[in-house]
Amino acid sequence: MIFSEQEISNLKALTDNASSIVFIPHQNPDGDAIGSILGWWNVFRNRGLHVSIVVPDEVPSNLRWMQGIEDVTVYGHNPAQANEILQKADLFFLLDFNTISRCGEISKIINKTDTPRILIDHHPKPDEGIADVLFSDVTMSSTCELSYYIFEAAGWGKNINREAAGCLYAGIITDTGSLSYNSSNPRTYHAIADLVARGIDKNQIHNDLFQSNSFHRMKLLGHVLCNKLELIEDGRAAFISVSKDEMDKFNYKPGDTEGFVNIPLSIKGVVISAFFSEREKDKFVKLSFRSQADIPVNLYAKEFFSGGGHPNAAGGEWHGTLSDALERLRATLPVFVKKLNK
Repeated sequence: MIFSEQEISNLKALTDNASSIVFIPHQNPDGDAIGSILGWWNVFRNRGLHVSIVVPDEVPSNLRWMQGIEDVTVYGHNPAQANEILQKADLFFLLDFNTISRCGEISKIINKTDTPRILIDHHPKPDEGIADVLFSDVTMSSTCELSYYIFEAAGWGKNINREAAGCLYAGIITDTGSLSYNSSNPRTYHAIADLVARGIDKNQIHNDLFQSNSFHRMKLLGHVLCNKLELIEDGRAAFISVSKDEMDKFNYKPGDTEGFVNIPLSIKGVVISAFFSEREKDKFVKLSFRSQADIPVNLYAKEFFSGGGHPNAAGGEWHGTLSDALERLRATLPVFVKKLNK
């Protein structure tokens, strides 16, 4: 991976002169967000730097095995401590998001300071002026893969120990659906091979990520597959929805619906999948989209659900009721697909 000498020089200058560095991911952090911040945390700790982590909200339980999780301060749980850490920082690392509002309440603090920022992300079209140093590459499978190659370019590859490698590996695996999408570039597999060679326990990582489900998550999954899975577009598209009441009924915890959006793609003939999660009753719905082949669900998410992302993996949002969001999908997706086929 080639970065300009100026990019790497700017990165080094900011980190070498910082006495207190804080890593920040997006709200509702996933495997790539947590894997990248803890990957950087481990590498920089190995370099002898003073680093901290502040996350907007709770870390999903299947990600809490990563080295450094004990250093994570959750803003939503302890805003006073989080504020103190953020105020003392002289360098922010923004990881796995391209719009400052995506880190929730933390964004208000960031915007009030002149603390330098470094952004590392693989989503398209980052906000103008979001960071002083910007590493943004949409060809990367994940922020963790991008981070790996930045470490190599900066000469910090030697600081990727077994623990850091496990974090980066987890981010790549979760953000590609276990290498089922966003993973066609051979470069991704070179990174994975090197991370495995650093001694990670691949089997244990997969067990922690995918085989550590709670009883309530499995009950929720059974409920949505039995009662909330629908086919549209002559069976070429499918979606799952879950209401706030249903999430409360099944004792939802952060991360419990991770991967639900991928399940409909296992149905023969289905090439587009969507997942609707009502986060505020009758007010806000979070959406995820997946697709196969050359169907750009990021364009669909952008046009109809204020979202975006990658061609085969995107997200969106709906401010309103869950039923209205579902009706918008039913009304617009067939038209979108027909335009693609012209």
